[in-house]
This record gives sequence, structure tokens and C-alpha cells, in this order.
Amino acid sequence: MKQDLLETDLLEINKQLVEKAKSFVPRLRERGSETEELRRVPEDIIQDLKDEGLFKILRPTRYGGHQSNIRTYLDCLVEISRGCGSTGWVYSLCNIRELMIAESFSEETHEEIYGPGTDVVFAGVFEPREIKVRRVEGGYFIDEGRWMFCSGSVHATWGYFGMPLVDETGAVVDHGLITLPFKDIEIGDDWNTLGMRGTSSHGVIIRNTFIPDRRAVSLSEAKNGNFQSKHFRDQSLYNTALFPALNLSLSAPALGLARAALDIFMERLPNRRISYTFYDKQDEAPVTHLQLSEAALKIDSAAMHFYRVADELDAFAESGKYMDADTRIKVNGDMGIAVEYCKEALNILIGASGGSYIYNGNPLQRVFRDFWSMYVHGAILPSSQLETYGRSLCGLEPNKDFI
Repeated sequence: MKQDLLETDLLEINKQLVEKAKSFVPRLRERGSETEELRRVPEDIIQDLKDEGLFKILRPTRYGGHQSNIRTYLDCLVEISRGCGSTGWVYSLCNIRELMIAESFSEETHEEIYGPGTDVVFAGVFEPREIKVRRVEGGYFIDEGRWMFCSGSVHATWGYFGMPLVDETGAVVDHGLITLPFKDIEIGDDWNTLGMRGTSSHGVIIRNTFIPDRRAVSLSEAKNGNFQSKHFRDQSLYNTALFPALNLSLSAPALGLARAALDIFMERLPNRRISYTFYDKQDEAPVTHLQLSEAALKIDSAAMHFYRVADELDAFAESGKYMDADTRIKVNGDMGIAVEYCKEALNILIGASGGSYIYNGNPLQRVFRDFWSMYVHGAILPSSQLETYGRSLCGLEPNKDFI
């Protein structure tokens, strides 16, 4: 009975979190232009998201978080992305880093990060553009490292970064993940882009910095569920397959953007005609009915794939069995086709919107630019995800390291 009550409480908390995320949509749309001009999410938006507990969805309860599940996280990030692509992207990545840090690092490191009770927001990048690192007593010394596309960098208090792990001779022995305070990191000012302008995805530099062994872990081990967080092995959320969850964080904002495009199109439809035709009301034209139904169903299809991924991640985590490699490849394929469906839906809606969409003040233009800026991200590019799944179907080894 007590366990049933606990589960009921958690379900209610998850429901409340999703409703809170939905409540931000109108406000985020109103602030969309401002977010682009600032090239960062406005600080009051970030603070309000924190105050509502929306930055703690995947944080352990031990450290003041909700320790929810991937489905609730997906619900929330899609809603925030429906309001603003840049805010949704930052929100999605900052939250998933809570999962990654909780899974990958030891209790000692967690106490160092969360123990002081200060505000914590993570930002980081897996692949360094260039780096000089040495193995020294007790850890590693970064002479200089440079990472590009560090989304949410201006909001972060702690960072995570991919880094080659080297031995005393300088030979690379593994691919690692490090964490360090953001006060030790230099943030550039180079984020001037087509879309996702408000994500503050600047390049960052780490110079002359010692990384103790406790803050450096093997990504190769983490890929297969061999996590350092021994104190969380009995917590189902922290047995979630790491790289599929990270890929979900990068690809699922596409669903929010596609839904935003449909929202905007429908809001404007009653007052539109089709130029150079006899249709004074666009919503009475058969072509519009075909376009709308196809776009809406593609978005629904994308949602089915994304939620299948979330449910599989949660089911494996709850079972105590780490998601096997074949399933990890399959769910990446799910995400690849979902992003492709979102692109196809967006293209239909753009084509049906007429020339007015090209004006800077038209919110549909921003959705289009934001979508294409995320679509080409190397980790989620549909052609790459689908090729890897196709190789698996043919009995071949995957053509990427981290799945």
C-alpha cells in the first residue's frame, strides 16, 4: 500500500512537471525574437524554469532532484521546444547532462558538485576540436583544449567534456569524459548562426588545468553501462542506456519545433487565401486538406517513434538490464526516422504558407531556421542513424563508436 502511494505521488509529480512545461509555451513564443537578439536564453526565463523545478527532472533525489524518468523528460523538452527552439535545445541538453553526470561519476565527485548546495547547471561537448593533454600524478593536465558548440555555456556552473585519456608516454589509451567547474573555463563569443541563435553555443577553452582522476572516466566503459556511480546501481533511472538518451536529447527538440510549425500554420489559416487562385479561403481548398493531413500525420508518426524510444529506455532501466547493443542501434534508427518525418512535415507547412514566411517577423521562419540548424548535427543526422541501423539489419558492425 505504501509503495502504491509512493508510485501515485511520483506520477502526480511527473504530471505537474509536464503541465508546468506547457505553461511556458506562450511566454517563450513572445520572447523568441529577444532570445535570438541576445544570443542566449533570457536569464529570467532560465531562473523561472529552475524555480519550477524543471531543471531537476533527471537529478537524483539525493541531491534535491525529481529523479523522474525519460518519458517525463521527453514530454517537458518537447513542450519547451514548442515554445522556443533555442530554449528547448538548451533545456534539453542541460537536463540530460544531469543523467550523464549521475551515471558516469563516483559518489566523491557527486558530493563535490552537489554537496555545497549551490545552483548547478551543466554544459559541455564530447569531441575536442584540438587538445594537448598529459598524464600526471593523480590525474591529467590540460595544457590547452578547445571545444566548439558548447550549448548553454553562459548559464553553466559545471562542465563536462570529452577528452582522450593518455598514458605517461602520451599515447591515447581510451576516450574519456571529464567534469570541472565552469569558472575554470574560458567562453568565447563566436556563436553567430543561421538558427538556434539563442543557445549560446560558443566555443570554449580550457588552459593549464589539472583534472584529478576522480573527475575523469572512460566513455568506452560508460557506453556499455559500466558506470562509476556504484551508489546509484539500485536506482533504475541511472541504469538508462547513456548514448541513446543523449541522442534523444539532441533529436527530440525536432518534435517540438514541428508541432510549433503546425500551431503557427493553424493560427494563421483562417485569415489566409491562396494567391493567384480562386480560393479566397485557404482552409476550403482540397490541396490544403491534403497538406495538413500529411503534415499532421508525419508529426504524429515522429512522436510515436520518439515515445517508443523513451518507453524502451525506461523499461530497460526499470528491469535492471542494460539495453543491449542491437536495441541501442534500433532506437537510434527510430530517432533518425522521427527527425526525418519532422523535416518532411515542416517542408509541407512551409510550402503551404506562401511567401510571407520569409519575413524576419514571421515566427515560422525562425522555426524553419532553428530546425535546419539542429537537423545537420552530426550526432543525429538521419542519414547516419539510418545507415547504422541498416548495417545492423545486414549483420554488419556499426560504423560509429558511441551507440
